[in-house]
Amino acid sequence: MGALENTLKMLFKLRNGGVIKRQELAEYLGVSEKQIARYKKELDSMFTIETIPGPLGGYKLVDSYFPFKELLSDKEIELLKYYSKSLQYINNKEIEKALDKMNYSILNSKKDFSAEIIPYSRIRDDFNISKFEGEIYEAILDKNEIIISYKSNRGIITRRKVQPFKLFIYKGEYYLIAKCLTKNDIRYFKLTRIKDMIKTSFKFVSDFNVDVYLKDAKENSLGIFFEKSYNIKLIVYPPMANTISERIWVDNQVITEFEDGRILFEATMKGGPEIVSWILSMQSHVEVLEPQSLKEELKEELEKMIKKLKV
Repeated sequence: MGALENTLKMLFKLRNGGVIKRQELAEYLGVSEKQIARYKKELDSMFTIETIPGPLGGYKLVDSYFPFKELLSDKEIELLKYYSKSLQYINNKEIEKALDKMNYSILNSKKDFSAEIIPYSRIRDDFNISKFEGEIYEAILDKNEIIISYKSNRGIITRRKVQPFKLFIYKGEYYLIAKCLTKNDIRYFKLTRIKDMIKTSFKFVSDFNVDVYLKDAKENSLGIFFEKSYNIKLIVYPPMANTISERIWVDNQVITEFEDGRILFEATMKGGPEIVSWILSMQSHVEVLEPQSLKEELKEELEKMIKKLKV
C-alpha cells in the first residue's frame, strides 16, 4: 500500500473521533510507529492533529471540518471531478496535495455524487519525466539547442539534436514539440521516451509559431500526429452514428442525418495512425466511402490483425 493511500486511510480513521493511539494506527495500517509519525507530519500541513501525551494518549483530529465544499456549488464540484481527469498523469506534488484536500472535503459530503475519490495517477517511477522536464523547460526559455537520446515506438534509440519550442500535455502525457535538426522537421517527443539529454551552448533563432501550429492541430487534426491529409466521407450507422454526431472532431466537419438513423460524415482531416484507429473503433458500424487510400490502409491493418488472431 502506498504512502499517500496510507496517509488518507489514517486521516479517515482519525475522523471517526476521539484519541487513537499511535500503536493502534500502526497495526491498522501495517507499518511502524515511526512511519505513523511521518504520516502525521504530512497531514499537519492540511489539518490540525493534536498529540495527546501519556499512556492513554495518541492522536486526535481537531478540525475535521474543511471548508472546500462550502466554497463551491454541487455543479462546480462535479465539473472539478470531471476536469481533474486531465491532470491524472501529471507527476506534481502540489497538484497531488490539492486533489487530496478536494478528495477529503468531498468525501465529507452526504450527497451521492461525492462518495468517490477524484481519481488521479502518476507516471511509473521508472519513467521519471521530472529528470529532464526542468532542464528542457530551461532550454526552451534560453533558446538553447539540446541533444537527446530518444526511444522510438519500435524500441530503437537514436541521438537527436533539436530546437525545443514547447512542452504540452496530450492524453495525459507530456510531449515536447521541437525542430529535429537530424530529420530537419517539426517533431513531437514523448518525455517518457527521452533517455538522456544534454543542453548545449548553441543558441537558436526561429520564426516557427508553435501556438499557431498546435492550434491547427487542434482544429483540423484527429490527434497531434498529422503527417497526412484525408478528404473523408463516411456512412456511420446506429448506434455509433449518435456518438459521432454528438462531437466536433474537426472544425470543418459536415454531418448529414438520415431518417433511418445513419449519418454522412464529411471532413478534411489531418492525421495518420490515429485516423485509422478512430475508424476501426466504430467496428462494423461504419462504411468508408472516400478516400481510396484510407480504405487500403484500413484493409492492410485489418489483414495484419486477422493474421495475429489465434482461433
